[in-house]
Amino acid sequence: MADSIYDTCYCKYFNRFYSLCPKHRLMAQMEATPETDLEEDPDYGWVNLPDIILEDVFTLLYPKERHQASMVCHHWYQAFYSPRAWETFIFKGRVLTKKKFHPMKGWVREVCPRKTQVCLQKLGFLFKRIIIAPTCDFYSLHVFLSILDSFLEMKPLPVLNTFHFTFACESRSHAGKNVFGTGGKILEEITSLISRIKGLKNLTLRQLLLDVCDLVDMLEPALQSSAETLTRLELINCSKIKHPIPGIAQFENLQRLVITPQHLDDEVVLLLAGMGLLDLRIIQDQYTCDAEHVSADAWRLVKESAPFMRVTLEVRDLCTDKLLLQPHAPVHRIIFSSPYSLVAEEDILSIIHYYHQTLHTFAQVGWPRKHGSRSFHNRGDEMLVSLIRGCPKLRTLSIRERISTATLLILAKECRGLKKLLVRQNALLKKRDWPKQSEWSKSFYDWLNVTSRSYDLVNKEVTKIIGYPWRPLRDEEFKWLRV
Repeated sequence: MADSIYDTCYCKYFNRFYSLCPKHRLMAQMEATPETDLEEDPDYGWVNLPDIILEDVFTLLYPKERHQASMVCHHWYQAFYSPRAWETFIFKGRVLTKKKFHPMKGWVREVCPRKTQVCLQKLGFLFKRIIIAPTCDFYSLHVFLSILDSFLEMKPLPVLNTFHFTFACESRSHAGKNVFGTGGKILEEITSLISRIKGLKNLTLRQLLLDVCDLVDMLEPALQSSAETLTRLELINCSKIKHPIPGIAQFENLQRLVITPQHLDDEVVLLLAGMGLLDLRIIQDQYTCDAEHVSADAWRLVKESAPFMRVTLEVRDLCTDKLLLQPHAPVHRIIFSSPYSLVAEEDILSIIHYYHQTLHTFAQVGWPRKHGSRSFHNRGDEMLVSLIRGCPKLRTLSIRERISTATLLILAKECRGLKKLLVRQNALLKKRDWPKQSEWSKSFYDWLNVTSRSYDLVNKEVTKIIGYPWRPLRDEEFKWLRV
């Protein structure tokens, strides 16, 4: 009877574990092997699963599923209260909710105050990170924030050092898409909550889309409680219009700042350089308003006063706008994670002009949602080769667009300093479509013609040039790529 309970719980929770973590699918394959020898082992069984693996499984389950799994046996009950299982608490979906009947709405789910209080009382001392995911149920969000605020007022969480909040600023209906910002009670609860978290190290506020009058004092609670401890700050689209936030420079030990361009200007950038910021990441997404770049003179002063600052430019989510280039900034990385981003010729020329001495990473990640042409003249092969030639310090190159095998060989040949060359297998065309260049020798042109006609030969030659085993990535591998 006990074995059947273990097997049932295994099928329910461990299969979910495999689907969420592809790197552990090997364990599922091992289970398909004969178990005659394992069944004779007295230590075999899910009840005797190693603690570290069991804790990994519990971290991937929702709180309700963790509670159900904890009732299987004493070993799983102990894993339920392990610190690693509750390091990160994510408020989203049906977490801490119950059904309630409304005369006008019928049966709906709302945050249960009793469940929330019991959770914080029994497990809150283990929370290191609290993440509030986007939710359209603003009433439940308000109830959860108010309960958490009241609890922190009476009993601070000892190891809590990270707070992430993302507001659901978009709603869809028959009338179309509607984008709006937060404020009022929810903003009051957020600011009050931040002021009660002492020693905060990581703070993230996304998609607030506040009015300018609400944005002025937004960081005051964080400055009062964590001015000396905060090391990472992320402010994504905190205002509806362009509005710089010079108060960021008051965080003395800030090391990484992730921000959208409407919150930067010449003054803010110079203040950040003066405080010794090391990592500045400028992000654009579909909610980012129109903004202007920081002046080239300001970036030149930044290079002089803060030579170790590294700037990252990224277009993410569903953004369809062009990358906003910062002229002569110390840009170290350029990342296109939006599926609608394509390499434009004018962008490549500007990147070479502005960042030829500093650029180390140029990456396209994720799957594209735009059709790529098979024609050589409509692809970006020539621009990518120009980028390699114009940026000699480039160490990582990730390409998701269609390129030919001949282009891949030229890229590997042109930049011997590449440490990572990442290409989609399904976007690699077996073609030799380059016209002969004046600087190419006859032997090189013949080698290019012969090698580019075979995928196996291309893999071998790229491996030989780069100096480590190389192959193009499958779409599933490229999807989970992180640069």
